[in-house]
Amino acid sequence: MTNAPNDLLAQLYDIRGLGQISWWPLAPGWWGLLALMSLVAAAIYWRRRAYWRSWKGDARKALDRLDARLTGENAQETAASLSTLLRRIAMQRHSRQECAGLWGEDWLRWLSKKDPGGFDWVTGAVLMVQAPYAPPGRNIPPQTLKSLISAAKKWVK
Repeated sequence: MTNAPNDLLAQLYDIRGLGQISWWPLAPGWWGLLALMSLVAAAIYWRRRAYWRSWKGDARKALDRLDARLTGENAQETAASLSTLLRRIAMQRHSRQECAGLWGEDWLRWLSKKDPGGFDWVTGAVLMVQAPYAPPGRNIPPQTLKSLISAAKKWVK
C-alpha cells in the first residue's frame, strides 16, 4: 500500500510545449475599452474644435490678443477696444435690444448685473467707458486693464 502513491507520482508527466502567451490579439473586453477610449477622445476633440470655431472662441482669442499686446503706451486704445469687444460679446450672449443702446453708467450696471463671475464693473471699469473720450496720452495702469480682461474672459465662458 505504501507503493501506491509513489506509483501514481511516477505516472505524472510535466507539461511541455507551452511557450509564452502573447498579449496580442486582445480579448474582446480590451477591444471594447479601446473603442470607448477612442470615442471619448474624439468627442473631446470635436467639442474643443467647436468651441474655438464659435463666437466664444473668437471672443476668447480677441481677449487673449488684447492681453498680449497691452503695454503702458497703448492702454487707452486697449480700454476702448475692450469696451467694443464686451459690447459684441453682450449682444451675442443676450439680445441686441437689451444691451446695444446702453452707455456710460447704465452699461456698467448692466454688465455687473449680468456678469456670472460677480465682477463689479461699475467701480472697476469706469476707465473703460471714459478712455475712448479722454485726451491722448492719459495714464492708465495696465494692471487695471489686465483685471478687466480676465473678468471679461470669465464672462465669455
